Amino acid sequence: MPTAHSRTSVTAVFRSACLVVLLLGVTIGTKAPAPAGDHGRVILGTVAQTREESQERERETGHHLTGVRVFRRWDQPLIDADQRWAQKTGHTVFLSVKSRRADGSAVGWRDLANAPAGSRLAQDMVRQAAEIKRFGSLVYIAFNHEPDARASRSLGGPADFVAAWRRLVSTYRAAGVTNARYVWTMTDWAFGRGAYAYYPGDAYVDDIAADVYNWYTCRGRAGTWKSLAELIEPQRRFGLRHPQEGLMLLEWGSVEDPARPGRKAQWITDATRLFAGTAYRQYRAILHWDDRHTGLMAGTSCDFDYRTSPSALAAWRAMAASPVFATAPSCSGDRCAAGRSRIVSAQVGGGAAALGIAGLIAFEYRRRRTPKPGG
Repeated sequence: MPTAHSRTSVTAVFRSACLVVLLLGVTIGTKAPAPAGDHGRVILGTVAQTREESQERERETGHHLTGVRVFRRWDQPLIDADQRWAQKTGHTVFLSVKSRRADGSAVGWRDLANAPAGSRLAQDMVRQAAEIKRFGSLVYIAFNHEPDARASRSLGGPADFVAAWRRLVSTYRAAGVTNARYVWTMTDWAFGRGAYAYYPGDAYVDDIAADVYNWYTCRGRAGTWKSLAELIEPQRRFGLRHPQEGLMLLEWGSVEDPARPGRKAQWITDATRLFAGTAYRQYRAILHWDDRHTGLMAGTSCDFDYRTSPSALAAWRAMAASPVFATAPSCSGDRCAAGRSRIVSAQVGGGAAALGIAGLIAFEYRRRRTPKPGG
């Protein structure tokens, strides 16, 4: 039977533990802690599957671009030497995992949600979780971005997607993944057409992203020129109903207007000013898209590359230099490691602090339970 002294000791330790949990909040909770940010600045980045692609874009831009967007199929390794290089050189990885295997075959969302323990799909999720956990640094996970798009229709309906998303996140968390944030990513038009049907819920989502394009007339003569502000307004309003979640653009870009040279450059310049406004403070990252290394539409009228004209490139470079964004003047080779992202460092530091305080609690408990000399 516990003595009065031991009950007092346990009570004191329990109170200490409760206090730490209150102080740490989400650090010990099921959701990953929100990034500390770089003085409130927005992560700016691009598609960059490899180290070479990152370096190419940074040479063109003249600035270190914090965000790197990486695409993987379901059965492919998620992290390789290129992402580890990005980790060491102050980049933050945004990892999109498609619900298709490398051979193109579908991974049905309902099959994934209902996968029995020990099955191939369940083992795939455990393997993915282990990769992310070993990576250690913050990584943003977007499971099957644009589930509402035509390319995803064969994978299931909205309820199937929600069930698959929740199963994936729950599996990662159960495996001890604490360095991931989960980015729910839809097409821009979905936010005005029932996006909630695909929403897994705030407990399973850390950031809300859109893929946004000013297509103009590249897909048909009836197209109209739209500013980025106009395109993302439905997403911004959606985000206001979820103030604890961040907002992101994981793909964005504009085509040129052949009849008005410089119009695309002005579009990019206006986008830079946009994110300086107080109404857009919920945005945490915007990652530019181009088809340079995908071969899908490169060289066609639907070309979103920031190099489509000298004026567009100049506007992009000016954007990277803006104090609105978490960038820095470009550097070469591994010397960039000295400028490691404060966003990543804050995550690692926060985790270390949590472990350190937990260790102190354990030490205090052992100290109180250990008899004093001669006692």
